[in-house]
Amino acid sequence: MHWTSAAAVACTPELARRGWEAVGVDCVPAAIEAAVAKSRGAAGLSYVVGDVTRLPSANLGTFDFFLDIGCFQGLDAGQRLSEGDGVSALANPGATVLLLSFGPSRWRWLVEGASQEEVQTAFAGWEMLATKPADTAGLGWPMNQTAPRWYRLRRRT
Repeated sequence: MHWTSAAAVACTPELARRGWEAVGVDCVPAAIEAAVAKSRGAAGLSYVVGDVTRLPSANLGTFDFFLDIGCFQGLDAGQRLSEGDGVSALANPGATVLLLSFGPSRWRWLVEGASQEEVQTAFAGWEMLATKPADTAGLGWPMNQTAPRWYRLRRRT
């Protein structure tokens, strides 16, 4: 099963189309309503209004894959720890997290960001498998100045 958060909700239908049983989570009801309307009738797909800092309370089940595109970077340190704890609570052994975040920059007040250290701190029970620069093509200023990165982590068993 696959879980997505916030901006990643837009990716949920594509993952379901590719055979995943996918659950999109966003704290904004209008975003969930729009996603449901856009993907009506798609198999293996559901959406939940929920808070990534309180995932276990949403009774979502357990997952093998988590996708976070830009949600983590907008949280404060305590909220990041809560997201990491919640994902850990819902993760099956060997689960994977794929997380995209802008990097910390002097533009942080405009575009939030997170460092690799901040990701590793929040996902303490996870092994960092890979980190690589994200494509900045099409990003305008100041996002193209933030060194976005993809992080791939696996739940330690």
